[in-house]
Amino acid sequence: MNLSQILIPLYLLISLGLIFKHYRFPNDEFWAGLERLIYYVLFPALLFVALVKAPVNATLLGEIVLVIMLPALFIGFTQWLGFLSSSLLTSTFTSMYQGAVRNNTTMVLVITPWVVPDKGLSIAAVVILIIVPFNNIVSVLVLNHYGNNQSGQQVIWWKGIVKNPLIIACTAGIIVNLSGVKLPLSLLDTADFLGKSALPLALLAVGAGLRLGSVFHNKLAIGLSTVAKLLLLPTITWGACVLLKVDAEIAKIAILYAAVPTATSGFILARQMGGDAETMAQIITFQTLMAGFTLPLFLAITQNY
Repeated sequence: MNLSQILIPLYLLISLGLIFKHYRFPNDEFWAGLERLIYYVLFPALLFVALVKAPVNATLLGEIVLVIMLPALFIGFTQWLGFLSSSLLTSTFTSMYQGAVRNNTTMVLVITPWVVPDKGLSIAAVVILIIVPFNNIVSVLVLNHYGNNQSGQQVIWWKGIVKNPLIIACTAGIIVNLSGVKLPLSLLDTADFLGKSALPLALLAVGAGLRLGSVFHNKLAIGLSTVAKLLLLPTITWGACVLLKVDAEIAKIAILYAAVPTATSGFILARQMGGDAETMAQIITFQTLMAGFTLPLFLAITQNY
């Protein structure tokens, strides 16, 4: 399958979601409800089934840590250095950091079946199980230190991790996988149907969440995080995969995971913990648009890996 067959439907669905939201179709309540359905039901079902069938082993886990977690830590450090050498507000730095290291899980899960048709979702699910908690914990620590939380409320980071439906689904899938328990085929098929319905709906929701009407402020923060996320992080990840001679299927998912724009949930975290939520929203929008130009480059690399 060529790149246009992957990316054109992807961005058409995102654009359709943007148009629907602009004309308030069906209504604003629909989009809020759809996001909850995807986050709490459809994506967990998709990840659960993928992990029940995943070939989990120590080699897989070790390679994921090396080629995804370590590059993310390095990129986060570069953002900190950029912040120290600028006059940006500390709250703006928290958005820069999230924008540079977090990943849009929706786009990863949508594109993965094309990049690695057979075991791709299983590998992506293991990646999510490891990296999503890691990125959330580090982002919360950064926001705790640099954010401007004037509400006086203490955010207990581990509660957000423990209650995360994606993490719950991944953990349950790993437990079933390692225990050898055979679930009824009808149950797995039902979860599989639910999971497959998540992918097009999630892209519509991504489009509905974009904010094209606002003027981009803090161009330095937006530029630094975008260059780091869409160019430096996937390039470093690709280099790490080649240097460490990582299995081709894992390398393809790692490069894809690094190359997608930042997580849309970063806006919620920024607003909750005194970060610069407006800049975070602009980073999400700008990166989602720019990824239309950078993703083809790294998807081409995965095809030739």
